[in-house]
Amino acid sequence: MCASHDNLIEQSRGAFHSDRRAYSHMDVYVRNQDEAALMPCSPAKARKLLRAGKAKIVDYRPFTIQLSWQCESRTQNVTCGIDKGSSVTGITCVSHSAVVFAAEIHHRRDVKDNMQDRRDRRKGRRARRWYRPARFFNRATSRRGGRLPPSIKTNVEEVIRVVRRIPLPISSLVIEDVQVDISRLNNPDLKGSQYQDPTRLDENLRLACLMRDGYRCQQCGKAGVRLEAHHLIFREHGGKDTLSNLLTLCEQCHHRLHEGKIRLKVVGVSGHLDQIAQRTMQGKTHLYTTLRTIAPLTTVFGYETSAYRKYRDLPKTHIIDALCIATLRTGEAVAAPESTIYHIGFRPRQTRKRYHSQPQKGKGRVRYQVNDELDGFRKGDVVRVKGTFVKQINSIYSNGYLAFKRIRREPTQARPQDCQMLERERTMLWERR
Repeated sequence: MCASHDNLIEQSRGAFHSDRRAYSHMDVYVRNQDEAALMPCSPAKARKLLRAGKAKIVDYRPFTIQLSWQCESRTQNVTCGIDKGSSVTGITCVSHSAVVFAAEIHHRRDVKDNMQDRRDRRKGRRARRWYRPARFFNRATSRRGGRLPPSIKTNVEEVIRVVRRIPLPISSLVIEDVQVDISRLNNPDLKGSQYQDPTRLDENLRLACLMRDGYRCQQCGKAGVRLEAHHLIFREHGGKDTLSNLLTLCEQCHHRLHEGKIRLKVVGVSGHLDQIAQRTMQGKTHLYTTLRTIAPLTTVFGYETSAYRKYRDLPKTHIIDALCIATLRTGEAVAAPESTIYHIGFRPRQTRKRYHSQPQKGKGRVRYQVNDELDGFRKGDVVRVKGTFVKQINSIYSNGYLAFKRIRREPTQARPQDCQMLERERTMLWERR
C-alpha cells in the first residue's frame, strides 16, 4: 500500500526540483474534510498523511488528497490568470510570488463538423420519410434569445469546467478581454498602462494596426513573419501615433523602405477601424457571468499583456501570457515555469454516429464503434496498470487489450485483468508535461 502511494505521487508530480520556490506548483494538492481547497503540501508530507491513514486520494490528475479531519482553513491569496483563446487557453495560478498551477486547455475543434454531420444525416432521414408532413415551426430552441452556437458554448464551458476543477482556493480571477482599448485609439494620450515603454510605439496602437491589416505585410503580402507598424507620415515630418497613420509591414520591407530601396504600393488605409477595433470574444458574457460566481473577476486588455511580457523579456506562450495577466496589476516578478505542467483536452462522452456512412462490400452497414466496453472498462476510464502506472483508456482493441497513449517506458496496452479501475469515464483529459 505504501509503495503504491509513493509511485502514484512520483508519477503525478514528475521530477521534484530542490528549488521549492520556483517549483512549488509541483506539490501535491490538498482538500479539507469538507472538500474545501487548501494550499498544496510537499510530496513528503503527502506520503506521511497517506501512510498514517489521515488522508485519502480523491483525484489522480491533478494528484489531490483529502484530509480525514477538518483542518484550519488558513489559505493564501491565489490569483488565477486566464489567457482565453479560440484553440488554446492558458491558465496560471500565482500565490506569494510563485506559480502554484499552470495548464493549457486545448479546445475541441470537431464540434462544428459534428453538428454539420448530424444535420446532413437528419436531412437524409427526413427525405426518405416522404409520407411525414412538413414541420416548419419546430425550431423554437434555435431562435430563443441569448442562445450560443454549440461550438462557442462548448469552448466557453471547457474553460469554466477547468476553473471549477482547479484544486486551489482561488481568491481572484483575471482574464484578458480584448486586444485593444477603443478609447485609447480615439485619444492616444491616455495613460492606460504603467508598464508601457515610452521609447516604443504604443502597443495598443501596434496591435490594432496588425489586426486591421489581417496580420499580413501590406507591401509583399507575407504572413507568419515578424510584423511592424510603419508610420505613413514619419514622426520627424509631423506624423502622429494614430491608427490612420500606421500600416503593417514585415521587418524586411520596413528596413528597405526606410533605406529608400522600395516605395509603398498603398498610400493609406481606412474604412474598417470600427469593425476591427470593436471585435470582441464571442460568448464572453456567459463566460464572465459564470466565472463571477466562482471568484471576483477583473479584466485586462491584450495590449497591456503584450507590453508587460516584452517589458519582462519573456517568450510568448499561452502559459506566459496567463502569468502576465495574473501579475499585471500587482507587478510581482514571478518566475515563469520552465514547461507546461498540464495539457488539458476534452473528448465527447458519447458517439452519436452508430454506423459508417458508406456500406462495405459484402458486409453491408458496419457499426462505427465495435468495442464500446470490455470487461467493465470503457473509453476514458482511469486505471492503474499492473499496480504501478496510472493510465487513461484511449481505445479498446479487437484483440482484447486496452490501449493507452504512447509514452516512453510506459505500457501502451494491457489486458483487463492487469488493470484496476480508479475513475469512471473522464471526459476531461489531463496530461502532465
